[in-house]
Amino acid sequence: MSYQVYKLMHMVGIFLLFLSLGGVALFTINGGTKSGNKWKAIAAATHGFGLIFLIVAGFGMMARLGIPHASWPGWVYAKIVIWLLFGGLLTLVYKRQSYAKFLWFGFPVLGFIAAYLAIFKPF
Repeated sequence: MSYQVYKLMHMVGIFLLFLSLGGVALFTINGGTKSGNKWKAIAAATHGFGLIFLIVAGFGMMARLGIPHASWPGWVYAKIVIWLLFGGLLTLVYKRQSYAKFLWFGFPVLGFIAAYLAIFKPF
């Protein structure tokens, strides 16, 4: 696949990820619980598909950029850590309403950091 297809796939993954995290966070902030969420399976599937699109497209773009897997730059490792954080945050949002309120603002910050790393590749 071309670099542009991977980039589009990456963007769709971002949209799905933020859709699911934002929806669950708002649901929890408004007093909802995991057991009371009729859409939890759809939210979890959207979250999972978003993460899969992100990781597949991210590695595809790295291949198109010619970044060898044997010597990844530091920004790639940082992006993988952010990806892992986003993967675990869905569960954390359900744990407590106060976490959901904090993460409502934390999600865009993590997204900003990930975008900064991808655009500027600082290390």
